[in-house]
Amino acid sequence: MTEQPDKMSKILLEMSQRLLRADDSVPSSEAAHVTLFFATTAWNESVGVSGARDGYRRVWETIEADNPTFWNELKSNDVDAMVDELVRYKKTRYPDDRRRILVCGIIDGKIRVEWLPAAADGVDPQWEAQLYGLVRTGDRKGAVHFLQTTRNLSRARAIKRVAKVAAQLGMT
Repeated sequence: MTEQPDKMSKILLEMSQRLLRADDSVPSSEAAHVTLFFATTAWNESVGVSGARDGYRRVWETIEADNPTFWNELKSNDVDAMVDELVRYKKTRYPDDRRRILVCGIIDGKIRVEWLPAAADGVDPQWEAQLYGLVRTGDRKGAVHFLQTTRNLSRARAIKRVAKVAAQLGMT
């Protein structure tokens, strides 16, 4: 797993800017966050993390409740069409980059990205991203339960696996 600074942050900025109506103006915080979220969603979907769109509505609806005018800064309000456009863009411009985004956000005005390498052959990228996501968000108990139910691991083996994931994420 890696963090910013990295080319990934530049790529996501490039992708998110494609959704803005005016390329040369500084977007509102809301527009910047939403377009970055859509870029992250598109990226993960393009590398096989199915269901990447499942929770996106809650995010932008929460932001929209605070500032509904941010949509005026975007070139469209058709979220699915914008995400579809970014999936195509990613597949065309970065077809061999199979990294998965674990966390992406804007901190102190800079894009911060934490990503996982491409899934190993035979590993379900969605499953692995969910496991790492549980650990990254501090839900180790949930991660242990996830391993027990999806991989039929004993509690002791699941705890060891979660500890290994936490170490890889620098969370020991």
